[in-house]
Amino acid sequence: MNFIKKILLKIKYQYKATSESYYKYLKDKGITLGKNVKFYSPWTINIDVQRPWMIEIGNDVHITRGVSILQHGYDWCVLQKKYGTVLGSCGQVKIGNNVFIGVNTTILKGTEIGDNVIIGANSLVSKKLESNAVYAGNPVRYICSIEDYYKKRTNYQEKEAVELVKQYKKVNGEYPPKEALREFFWIFQNRNEELPEVYKKVLELENNYENSYKLFMSTKPMFNGYNEFIKYIEEKEND
Repeated sequence: MNFIKKILLKIKYQYKATSESYYKYLKDKGITLGKNVKFYSPWTINIDVQRPWMIEIGNDVHITRGVSILQHGYDWCVLQKKYGTVLGSCGQVKIGNNVFIGVNTTILKGTEIGDNVIIGANSLVSKKLESNAVYAGNPVRYICSIEDYYKKRTNYQEKEAVELVKQYKKVNGEYPPKEALREFFWIFQNRNEELPEVYKKVLELENNYENSYKLFMSTKPMFNGYNEFIKYIEEKEND
């Protein structure tokens, strides 16, 4: 993000201008926040600070655009109007470690989310979500284990990389440079070659460079270099 853009965001969105400034604001308000919590498009995110001690967010949590996290409700306003009674509405929200919350998800009071959890976009969460699982839907429901999702994503790497390259060529009239494939480099990058900087930055994500690099070096690519991968795509197109 360039300097001028940062200034404009700061003027327009103030404490929601960046992930870092929103993190500090929530921390100062009294919400419990772990390390490496990231807010994507924080100016679109709503985290309830009415009773900040009721929200706890762990380490390595990714909160994406349009997410709302609520620890109280005001639906009782209808009951007050009809019956005159004032009824409180509050519940703790606890989010574990290594969690991804998809765009436009709403997390309601009384929710507990375990560790290593993926929540799909547009979900409505109002119950306990166990660790090591993928959930999605309105209301949210269990989709699969994190292990099964890992296998699924592994199996889709070649298919999605091929689609990415073919669409790039369709739009630009030529094959993309290998750097454009970023996180797909695992399938064609030779392990005995120097990694381009863009690939090193991918390995550095989640502060996990050493583990990712060690695993990368212990595996073999599906293709012997990027040129072989492109040749494979050309052959598929000619079939």
